[in-house]
Amino acid sequence: SKIKQMIVTLQLLFLCTLIMIFMQDLKERKVSLFLLLVGILFGGFLHFYAQNTMVFLSNIVMNLSFVVLIFLILWLYSKLKIKKSIFSVFGFGDLLFFILLGVSLPMLSFLVVFVASLIFSLAIFLLLKKSLTKDTVPLAGFQALFLSLVIISNEVMSSIDLYAL
Repeated sequence: SKIKQMIVTLQLLFLCTLIMIFMQDLKERKVSLFLLLVGILFGGFLHFYAQNTMVFLSNIVMNLSFVVLIFLILWLYSKLKIKKSIFSVFGFGDLLFFILLGVSLPMLSFLVVFVASLIFSLAIFLLLKKSLTKDTVPLAGFQALFLSLVIISNEVMSSIDLYAL
């Protein structure tokens, strides 16, 4: 049907956007605002389509509340412990990618993917540390790669349904 074709097209565009975020962050340690906003729109639309409106809105409120809490903890830690401004230790693109995750997934899937993507990012960074030209973590990029792998797994293995959680 036309709607199914549209969803598949949006999923492919979302995956392409995530891969571009990964590549750009890995290479430049920054991601364009345009790519992040496009990713938020694609991810948000796919999530919205899979849920009823009230569930979608409550998921986003809960997820973004969690993102705000994490950001406040990072802000306090950077200010009090490291004594640096938040964006000298944590990229604005990383914050926007947290928002992308929060808008793109239901609450339980978001929490699992969020935590797992942070662990994945740390593991990949430690594995590749010697071959990377910069000593900062391309967090948004690694998380984008992880989300891409999760989405592909979601499509390949019918036992996983990101939007059912």
